[in-house]
Amino acid sequence: MNTETTVKLVKDDAPAPVKAARVRLKRKMRMEDALQCIGLNCMAQIEANVPGVLAQDLESLHQMRVGLRRLRALLDMFHELAPLPPGLREELDWLASELGATRDWDVLAGTTLPTITGIATHALQAAAQDHARALHKNLLPTLHSERYTQLMLQMNGWLHGRQWRPGAGLPQDDPLARPALDGLVPLIRKAQKRLRRRIGALDENDAPARHRVRIAAKKARYAAEFFRDLLPKKEVKAYIKCLSRVQDRLGHLNDLAVASRLLPELENHGHAHDGAYARGWVGGSASAAAHGLREALDKVACLKLA
Repeated sequence: MNTETTVKLVKDDAPAPVKAARVRLKRKMRMEDALQCIGLNCMAQIEANVPGVLAQDLESLHQMRVGLRRLRALLDMFHELAPLPPGLREELDWLASELGATRDWDVLAGTTLPTITGIATHALQAAAQDHARALHKNLLPTLHSERYTQLMLQMNGWLHGRQWRPGAGLPQDDPLARPALDGLVPLIRKAQKRLRRRIGALDENDAPARHRVRIAAKKARYAAEFFRDLLPKKEVKAYIKCLSRVQDRLGHLNDLAVASRLLPELENHGHAHDGAYARGWVGGSASAAAHGLREALDKVACLKLA
């Protein structure tokens, strides 16, 4: 059986990727109820995509990363109200790092390189796909490891057992005991303020700074999506739509930045000419795509939801 047939069979046999389910919050919930409900929703997305990742399905890996990003955004949002034990946060960072490197090569091979014009990029794509396949295989022992199992057990235990509570139970005046309708407002505003601050300090040609704005935009959008059942329908829909549009633009720029970082590795493995050309093309495309970004971001900075 040739390699192409093997890859096709693996892909066909893979379970379907699982996107985030809508969070369902009730208006009478307290803040800790909302934290638990949203956290378990994120965990469900992570765990539902593990079979697809084990079958080396690209989209399952992407959706598992989305679930993990959503969870980490939630924990960051609630950090002052319900701090996660430092060791558990470090383990979430470890898992994010393990998944992220593989996804970067998937995007380079399947999204960025095919858009390059002026040269045939088939050899570069094949080399990038070889890197991606190797990293997908390396994920198998990671997801079968005791470390990963313990992380999932501890994270589920923290959420199900409401382990943020002190030993004597949650005091009545604790912010987590507040109605979610009231408690969500400072969290939404904090996410908006962080996004405005990063936009205000941005040099649109600074790739790391653009990435920080992108992260802040994601966290602001996730906050709105988490609490959308408790927010005005028309306003939250428009807010999420606007943030999604700017995220797409920033995401494209980030893909180009990642390509610039990864292409030298291909240049050093027998693709010096094509890799150098691709890197130049990517750099030019990034400069063009960044043009006018400030105007779009200034509009986002004016958004207000709560």
